[in-house]
Amino acid sequence: MGKILVTGFEPWGDWKRNPSGEVARSLEGLSLGEMSVVTGIVPVVHGEDIEKVGPLIEEHEPAAVLSLGLGGGNGLNVERVAVNVKEIVSGDVTLDFPVVDDGPAAYLATLPTRKMVEDITGQGVPASLSYSAGTFLCNHLMYNVLHYIESGNLSAIAGFIHIPPMPEQVASTGRGSMTADTVRKGIVAALERIVAQLRNTSLF
Repeated sequence: MGKILVTGFEPWGDWKRNPSGEVARSLEGLSLGEMSVVTGIVPVVHGEDIEKVGPLIEEHEPAAVLSLGLGGGNGLNVERVAVNVKEIVSGDVTLDFPVVDDGPAAYLATLPTRKMVEDITGQGVPASLSYSAGTFLCNHLMYNVLHYIESGNLSAIAGFIHIPPMPEQVASTGRGSMTADTVRKGIVAALERIVAQLRNTSLF
């Protein structure tokens, strides 16, 4: 049976919970036809993200990698582009560094992003395409995973979805949110589309 690797992040800062990690963990062992889901939880530290995910890719040899991270908004943002830029804030100064020295300027997600959005919204879960994964850790992981696959001549397809915080995390702020159950429903729809894409391209 083939595998899909789903990753999420650990809690960080003042956030005692990170829904990306909780949703990822809830998917462990999920069977999707010819595929099963394996999961990993990633530290919120530059450099340690790919140090965690790289060995998971080597161990499981997944046909696809879907990374989840905490974002804003009211829906799931399916990312299309990861850029070779990471911003480090030091006091009042923001410094720009490459994610990978001498790496390409950007990578495009290799997942069927538009169809994923259609299938997620078809389940009644708000979702949209996004053309910027930012310049912090989520973009850092997305870029690194795609670079790892490309530089290793691996056949896996990969991408990233930003998910909203849970309602209880932002109750006093008025920010957009989504329950973990609703997020999970949307992610399962995305995974089912990924499996269909793999089946159509014989990447099992």
